[in-house]
Amino acid sequence: MPQTSIAYAVGRVRAAVRKPLGDAQLERLLAASSYQEALQLLGEMGWQDTDQKDIDRLSTQILEETCDTFKNISSEPELTEAFLLRHDAQNLKTLIKARVLNTAPESLSECGTLKTDMLRHAVNEHDYKKLPPMFQTTMNELEKKIALTVDPMKIDVHIDQALYAEIGKRSKSFKSKAARQYFTAFVDFKNAVAYLRLFAINRAEKDFMNVKLPGGLVANPKWKNILEKPERLAGAFKGYPVPLVVALSSAQTDSSKIPSLEKKVDDYLLSLFRPYKYEPFAIEVLIGWLLAHEREAGAVRLIMAGKQNDFPEELIRERLREAYGR
Repeated sequence: MPQTSIAYAVGRVRAAVRKPLGDAQLERLLAASSYQEALQLLGEMGWQDTDQKDIDRLSTQILEETCDTFKNISSEPELTEAFLLRHDAQNLKTLIKARVLNTAPESLSECGTLKTDMLRHAVNEHDYKKLPPMFQTTMNELEKKIALTVDPMKIDVHIDQALYAEIGKRSKSFKSKAARQYFTAFVDFKNAVAYLRLFAINRAEKDFMNVKLPGGLVANPKWKNILEKPERLAGAFKGYPVPLVVALSSAQTDSSKIPSLEKKVDDYLLSLFRPYKYEPFAIEVLIGWLLAHEREAGAVRLIMAGKQNDFPEELIRERLREAYGR
């Protein structure tokens, strides 16, 4: 049950027995000479049962336990649930694709705000009344389109657009400046990356507005100006830190630098919550804690997959994001 005391929630987070791995620990893991040595190190760092479960399954279990705690201790569920809605969106994508393609849904996450059994029933019965408003509308519209033709990419786009429309509606009541900045920056740079990928294949003017996510500081009129004159892209993002704008310009010139831009954006988004790390009464502490566990899970999966497949250390390192613990 959600709590009313932020002090209690912060105390629970700080009293947690296992802390998310920081940059130094991930570097040790990366420097391990073999997969087995990395597995042993991971166990020593607090990841239990590494000898009994595969890493993907174990990281999913740890993250779901974190999400469950996050839901139970939050004193501002309207805010914190916004950081979990993407799991609902991913579950909906998986379930509706599985239904129309007549396959079994795989890798459903319990990190969302809605139980997977409820979502499964909603998709199977075409009944979305229990979903948040933006998802309701989009899923009902998708059912009509699916009756005519099935396009998995369009399913992803429509559900993502519903997700960020729902978050945008909720964010108007957020007291946390960091949370508002997080979602506006997330949307703006997701749109920027989508634009750059389409720009690289000369499809931006034709397709971008159909895939653009709602929200962000770069509004539709600015995007229409960019579509007319691509050189205006960097100027539309001048309110963001200079390193991000520079990375954006570089990626526009050379599409092979898009992954580098995405990495810088991910690190910037996490950095929004670091200033609150030691605050005693800040909801941002909980959000940072959740994002830290998400970042840890992704980093461990990347490193261990790299070790298992004998990828060069530098190739793995260049894809790693900064850890919250640093």
